This record gives sequence, C-alpha cells and structure tokens, in this order.
Amino acid sequence: MMRFLKFIFFLLSVFVIIFLVSLLLPSRVTILKYVEVNAPLRNVEKQVVDFENWKNWYPAFKDENITVIKNTPGKGVLSSVTLKDMSGKSVNLNLIDTIQHMINIQLETSSSTKVNYQFVLVRKVNGETQLTWNVNINLGWMPWKKIQGIFMDKFSGQQYQSALDNLKKAAEN
Repeated sequence: MMRFLKFIFFLLSVFVIIFLVSLLLPSRVTILKYVEVNAPLRNVEKQVVDFENWKNWYPAFKDENITVIKNTPGKGVLSSVTLKDMSGKSVNLNLIDTIQHMINIQLETSSSTKVNYQFVLVRKVNGETQLTWNVNINLGWMPWKKIQGIFMDKFSGQQYQSALDNLKKAAEN
C-alpha cells in the first residue's frame, strides 16, 4: 500500500512540475517562413488572395482525398472555402482582409487551437517580391499543447516552406 501511495505522489508531483513549467511557456507561437519570388507583387498576391489559385501551391488543395467547397462569405469575410476530408473533418479558410500588401486568413477547425495565416508582401527594388508567411498559432492554456508548441516549427515548418516554394514556382510562371 505504501508503494502505491509513493507512486501516486510521484505521478502527482510530475504533473504539478509539468504544469508549473508550462505556465512559463507562451500560449502563442509563430512559425515564420519567407521566400524571394522573381515576379511582380501583383502576381504573388493573386496566388494568395484567390483560393482558386491555392491548388497551385497549397498541399491540401492538391490532395484528391480532400473536397474543396466554396462558401458564401459572411460578415467580415472577403472569401471563404471549406476543406473536407474523407472522414468528415473540415477546415474553413476565411480571407479576412488584404490591407497594404498584408493578407490575413483565419482557419476555423473543431480544435481549440486557433490558427491565423498572415502573408506579408514586400516589393523589392529589382522587381522581385519578398513573401513572408507568418503562421500564428494560439495554443490556449493546456500544458501539453504549450509543450507541443516548442516543437511546432520542427513538426510543420518544412511543410510551410515547401508550400512557399510551390507558390514561388506558380507566381513566376
């Protein structure tokens, strides 16, 4: 019986330590990726603003197991699509605004994690465009999600960079 109580106390202590450490971790994480595109700013902007063009570069739009449904824009939304997979899970992509070469897209899922894509376009002197993709993730207060946030760039950073490389090819053609 004493061994069991020590074991329970040990598990409880570990949980409390993890919880206390997680309080020091941020609840928001940003993954930042960028690419230099040898194309005018307008060509790059069209690839991002028009969801029809996402099939040129965004992996989920290329996946034949995912259905893309165009939605009627609601209040405060310029354009919207839903991506639905075979199991019925869905993600809404809502184009919120395109102010001064900054494009904001909000993702809506059944998860408590909130994700916003922010694309920043900068016209370069040589006619190129620098495109920066900020993936802003609000992890909430749960300790395991905050700890997961530490590794977020390692888990998905390469996928975002690959998508940007595909966007670069599409805009340059």
